[in-house]
Formats: sequence, C-alpha cells, structure tokens
Amino acid sequence: MNAVRAFATTWRGLDALALENARLRVTVVPSMGGHVAEFVDRAADRDLLWHNPRSTPRPAPYGAHFDDWWSGGLDEIFPSGDAGRLHGEPLPNMGELWCVPWEAAPIASVDGREASILGVAFGTVAAARFERRLTLGADTPVLRAHYRIENLDVRPLPFTWGIHPAFAVGPAHRLDHPGTRMLVGTSSSPELGSEGLAYDWPLMPDPTLPGGRDVSAVRGRDAAVFGGHWVTDLAEGWLALTDTSTRRGVAIAFDREIFPVAWLWQVYGGWRGHQHVAPEPWTSLPMDLDGAIAAGRARSLAPGEILETEVAFALHAGLRRVTRVERTAESIVVG
Repeated sequence: MNAVRAFATTWRGLDALALENARLRVTVVPSMGGHVAEFVDRAADRDLLWHNPRSTPRPAPYGAHFDDWWSGGLDEIFPSGDAGRLHGEPLPNMGELWCVPWEAAPIASVDGREASILGVAFGTVAAARFERRLTLGADTPVLRAHYRIENLDVRPLPFTWGIHPAFAVGPAHRLDHPGTRMLVGTSSSPELGSEGLAYDWPLMPDPTLPGGRDVSAVRGRDAAVFGGHWVTDLAEGWLALTDTSTRRGVAIAFDREIFPVAWLWQVYGGWRGHQHVAPEPWTSLPMDLDGAIAAGRARSLAPGEILETEVAFALHAGLRRVTRVERTAESIVVG
C-alpha cells in the first residue's frame, strides 16, 4: 500500500501545509485565506492549477479587491461573490474567506490510511464559522473536501457560496458537465456570447460559424476574449476538465442539492492577458448576495444551523471527454 502523509512545508516563501501520496500532492497556504496553492498530478509531474505569472502570492488585507491580489489556485468564495451587503454592511469583493487568515493543522489517521488538513476560518461581517477538511487516502487520486458551515449569529445568515479553482489550460483542453441550458453572465466579445443570451450546451449561436461555436472546446490565448457562463440545469453534480492531448484531467463531484448551478469562467487572453478556466460549483445564481436575495435564490442558515457537504476533486486518465462522474463513499468513478 502506498503511503500518505500530511506535513508542514513552505510554498513561495510562505508557511504551508501539504498532503501527498504517490498520485497527488496538494498544498495549502493558511495565511492566504486557506488558499489551495498546488494540485499536482504526480504521474504527469504537473500542477493543474493556474498561477498568475505577474503576481507575487501574499496575504491580502481585509477588504482588498480580489482580482488585484489573486495569484491563481483555488479559493472559497463566501458569503457573497462579486460585491454584496449583509445586514446592511458591505462585504469584500468575492467574499470574506479569501482575505482572512485561517487556522489549519495537518492530521494523520491512526491506521495511516489517510491524512488530512483541517482548516477553520471565521467571517468578519458574517457571524459564521467555516470549516474545510481536505483528506487524501493512501492509494487514491481523489482529494475529498468536507465542509461544515455554522451560523453563529442570532439572526438568519443569507449567503452565496462558490468554490473557485482556476486551472491552467491550452487549446487541447475541453470542458464537460451534465447540463444543457446555459446563460451568458458576462462576455468581452460576441465570440463568447452577449450578456443574457441563453443557449443549449455546448453549441452557442455564432453568426460567423455555421452550426454555432462549441463552447466546450477551450480556446488559445490569442483569441483575446473572456466570458462567464452559467450552467442553469445541472442534471447531476459534477464538472470536468480534460487535456485531450495527454488524456488526463480533473473532475469535481458535489451535491447538486447544495450546488444546483455552475459558473464557467473562461479566460482566453482577453482578461489581463491571462489564460485559464475556472469551473465553479455555486449555491446561487446570481453569485452576488444582493442579487441572489432579490431573485429569491440565496441560501440561508437559521441561528445555530449547520450546513455540511462534501466535494471531491478526482484526477482521471485515458479519456478525451467525460460523460459521467459517480461519487460513492469509497471512490469517484470518472468515465
């Protein structure tokens, strides 16, 4: 049986914690809002996460603008995406958790079959305790994230929550998911639709292309466009990204009752010259708390109520596209 370990380390000069087995290495920087800085496919010797080549990773001050401090990787967006207000007070752009330090510790199981990093953060405006336990088994390419959110307030806690992993991509990559109905939330160019356009996945109407544009196909940086598209009718809880040239990729499996929609953030050179894709499970559409409350789609926790759920990030190999992701207590099957 392969070994698994959790240990203290450093990442780009910052104190960090890591999980590692023969297939996967994951690195977390607690001081940067519990930032997941590495997700390394060890067989391919490749970190799948995107890293901003012009940004030095460093902890952000509370209230900073997310985009101006963002170094890539994976972040938790809570209790609002974009801007928002809670109980009359303004929230930071992309929520509070990414710009507060987390308490975190490595944990090994008694039998040595798994290891974890337990991270805890508290909201500043939001009276909430946010817990994320990342767990890696001894012989598995699957990272499991168990979440526990507790409302510490005497008032209800409305929120939106999204998981924001940015992956490095090239023109050989493709996106897959089990939805059919799409909604363009933002776009820099008609090539990625116009705001409010609804279409059927994966073909988006494009007058310059007979039959439409295949949005599942990742574009090159020279396309100089960006867009954010909502998946509004997920039939199941999963998203997948595959490098068709290497037939390797990652799938994200989650509870569709908790995350009924997904946001596909696609940057192909048109936003600050970057190139990445972020397939994000979300609790609400729109992602900003004010808009979600107005639309009647914000989630809410009663005083003292606790929300628990699990999300899995699974490496997959041998596929050009993903058509199914099955999540069980024992494993994640990607096919």
